[in-house]
Amino acid sequence: MTGVHRFPLDGGIRTAYLALLGSHTVLAMVALPLVLRTVWLSAVRGAFPQHRRIAVWTFPVWAYVSVTGVLVYLMLYHLPRWMA
Repeated sequence: MTGVHRFPLDGGIRTAYLALLGSHTVLAMVALPLVLRTVWLSAVRGAFPQHRRIAVWTFPVWAYVSVTGVLVYLMLYHLPRWMA
């Protein structure tokens, strides 16, 4: 599992994979600053009202990125074997 791995299937499943991968990648980039800011507000500054305000956005983004990361892995490395 090293290097570049191309998605081996074609058709609608490939489109679904690429859409999932694209949304996962973009939101993973968004999630990092959100998570850092959320942790900073609570752990370092103790600014819990501001922490709660940003955590409402941070948690769903983080959860989506976490779940789609597992789905991308399963689709890339295991789905082709399951469909064979």
